[in-house]
Amino acid sequence: MERYVIGIDTGGTFTDGVLLNYESRKVISAAKSLTTREDLKIGVIKVLQKLNIKEDYNIKLVGISSTLATNSVAEGKARKVGLLLIGYDQDLVEQYGLTEKLSTRNISYFNGGHDAQGNEKSPLDKDDIRKWIQEKENEFDAVAVSSYFSPLNPEHEEKAFEIIKEHTNLPVVMANQLSTKLNSIKRAATAAINASLVAVMQDFIQAVQNSLQELGIDAPLMIVRGDGTMMPYTEAVQKPVETVLSGPAASAIGGRFLARNGSALVVDMGSTTTDMALVKDSRVVVSEEGARVGDTETSVEAAKIRTISVGCDSRISYNKKKEILIGPERVRPLSQIAQHHKKVAEEIHSLKNATLIRKNLFDIEYWYLHKPLDDQTLEALDDKQRKAVALIEEPHRLSDLMSKVGVFHPSHLHLEGLIQEGKIECAALTPSDLLHVEGGMNLWDTDTAFTATDYYCQTYGVNRKEFTETVFDRIVDIIVEEIIIFLACQNLDYASMPSNVDGEWGRWMLQEILHSDNNYLSIDAGSRFPVIGTGAPARHFLKRAARTVHAKFILPEFSEVANAVGAVSGSVSEVREAIVFVRENEIQYSYVVKYRGKSKSFEQYREASDFAGNIARKLAKEAALDAGATDPYVEVERKTEGSLTRFIARAVGNPKLSEVQSVED
Repeated sequence: MERYVIGIDTGGTFTDGVLLNYESRKVISAAKSLTTREDLKIGVIKVLQKLNIKEDYNIKLVGISSTLATNSVAEGKARKVGLLLIGYDQDLVEQYGLTEKLSTRNISYFNGGHDAQGNEKSPLDKDDIRKWIQEKENEFDAVAVSSYFSPLNPEHEEKAFEIIKEHTNLPVVMANQLSTKLNSIKRAATAAINASLVAVMQDFIQAVQNSLQELGIDAPLMIVRGDGTMMPYTEAVQKPVETVLSGPAASAIGGRFLARNGSALVVDMGSTTTDMALVKDSRVVVSEEGARVGDTETSVEAAKIRTISVGCDSRISYNKKKEILIGPERVRPLSQIAQHHKKVAEEIHSLKNATLIRKNLFDIEYWYLHKPLDDQTLEALDDKQRKAVALIEEPHRLSDLMSKVGVFHPSHLHLEGLIQEGKIECAALTPSDLLHVEGGMNLWDTDTAFTATDYYCQTYGVNRKEFTETVFDRIVDIIVEEIIIFLACQNLDYASMPSNVDGEWGRWMLQEILHSDNNYLSIDAGSRFPVIGTGAPARHFLKRAARTVHAKFILPEFSEVANAVGAVSGSVSEVREAIVFVRENEIQYSYVVKYRGKSKSFEQYREASDFAGNIARKLAKEAALDAGATDPYVEVERKTEGSLTRFIARAVGNPKLSEVQSVED
């Protein structure tokens, strides 16, 4: 009997699905459905129904990937987190501007922590932690705890965890369970991001489970990690931070799989972000620095992916210099919201008769309540804010909203927090609308796209054709710059390089690469890798970007659902570590092996090293088998960090279906 697998990817705008024949490696059917953020199950069920899964199909595995975690971090819409730093030097953290790297503003410092030998630096502030959680419990959705040198001794994190759980039911995350890296800032940021995503991941996986159950699909459920490998959904619920780059990593795996190309630069353009990853010898290149989204660096091993907040649903705006800006905010396209709300379409079309004097871009921006507000949130609002919230239960034109509430600018409403949390959403002009105008898309209300674009152009006194070309050129320019930076940094110290091309000479050279108009000098940037385009907008922008860097462009069949393909075309992988470090005092000198919360001392370094390598190998293999891998292969890597030696074991195997060759090459 032929066996099939289902891949699902839930993005910011679309939920994609594929039905794949496991033996033939062929996509049987593919489908897209709008992501229903208010109830993810609706979008998942719709896409599964569109796949036309026959009753006699033997579904052996369901794999899921999602850009929801990535988008939550990139857009600042993750849940509120209270971060406890134990044994950290507050003055030092603030002096060097490290607070910005911790992904949350709600940071509290407590005495405690350990030193580089795992010895207690100072007693833990138990009473202050107890008092803190009693006072702050209602201000957060989750709590993260990070103690200094907790990978060598997690005792203070564990005690803080126990104290906090005595007084609250909020999710509590300990940094040592997510990372054994000694970078205290990255470890704390990792814990904070993980805490902010627990509820997001729980909602997502529950929606998928309910959808499968409703359709009578009984198969193992796995989710893609940020490095493109797969893990059980139960693990993903506990460690959602490991899925932060799940969507982009799945896209890289899926793009490679569909293009049958072992080495390439895979660029995935979606609604909210554009992500790029490098595939070498059929494996996604992994970042040694840890996953990075926006300005937040983590300790999570993930594909080396560069994420930029530019997509087809990015807000289009001008800066004070009258230069076009794309993003970083994601908004709903006007053509899409008009398709579902007749009143919006009518109001926008009525603007055709507007005089030049009264033109206002707030006339083509709409706000609406995406999620009902709880009583506590409503009580914290003032009268004007409550009135505004009541008005936007249905999409409301922003200019009318401000007039009715009695303010002259949206900032006067002070509702930015609810927008960041995703409780209020905005609709405005986006590249998706312009693609409807240019004929590149035909999904939603094209007439509204035309009217809104013309109104925007008239407001700024620009020609529609020139405006559209300028927006599209700007998107391509941004992507090309990111490709150049990403490829250039592959054999450079990524952390020490600027996030964009800076300096007068650098900007001049970039402009010559993008728009050469010099009569005396030619400057080119040539990629040594072909470019594989994935995502629905890929055909509109990435071919031009590839041409600019002189790269072969590949747009494989089913490229628009590459993320969903990647959700079931990877391998199961588990990583476990053992750390060897020196512990000494006046009486004793020993080598300590730290593994899975346990410690073991040895008199000789070689004995400690042999034990660490073997225990890491054993733990990785056991974890891979538990995760659903068959006959996993284990590699052990040894890394030295000062006086500390890290033994990293990676176990990789096929998903547990039967004795067949892996879908992955």
